[in-house]
Amino acid sequence: MKLYISPSDQTENLYAWGSTNEAVQCERIAESLETALRRVSGILVRRNTTGAISSAIRESNEWGADYHICIHTNAFDGTVAGTRLFCWDEDGDGFRACQAVMEALAPITPGTSDGIRPRPELNEIRGTAAVTVYIEIGFHDNPAEAQWIVGHTEQIAKAICQGMCRHLGLSIPEDPWYRVQVGAFRVYENARALQQKLIAQGYPDAFIRKE
Repeated sequence: MKLYISPSDQTENLYAWGSTNEAVQCERIAESLETALRRVSGILVRRNTTGAISSAIRESNEWGADYHICIHTNAFDGTVAGTRLFCWDEDGDGFRACQAVMEALAPITPGTSDGIRPRPELNEIRGTAAVTVYIEIGFHDNPAEAQWIVGHTEQIAKAICQGMCRHLGLSIPEDPWYRVQVGAFRVYENARALQQKLIAQGYPDAFIRKE
């Protein structure tokens, strides 16, 4: 299954917080989404790195993508917040894929998410041969939501990955474990002393492993 990720190229859409813009933050989300999807068995992933939507449409079609995932943020009047998703129509696979992503993403985003709408006039929905999942993550002209987006790009990407995996019936990858080692000793008593010190300092899971 081929999934193509297309982040917004709209540098002119400035965020109401953080001295940043839509293109920069959507690229961050797309990069994290690509990393997450590459851990899923049964998926091939490609991400637009040209910075142009026209190139993304062409590359997606030439590659033969099955799903074209658009990553955008929204704007209205500075007070609205929440997630919106767009697709070709209400009867096809795109709508069902949007539903799966919405179910994973909307609960974590601020504001009120008002559902999924057909928007066949949008370039990336009209121009792509793949099933399009067009995601407006939140409203970048709302200062609170703009700040939230900037601080949660990896969490957003993880939610989109979860939604697509559920839609495709694929196993959702578990988060990796990161182990911190604080010492290595040839003498067991020295290792034991450090372990007891760590436990006393509030790290009850400290353990000794023989190599």
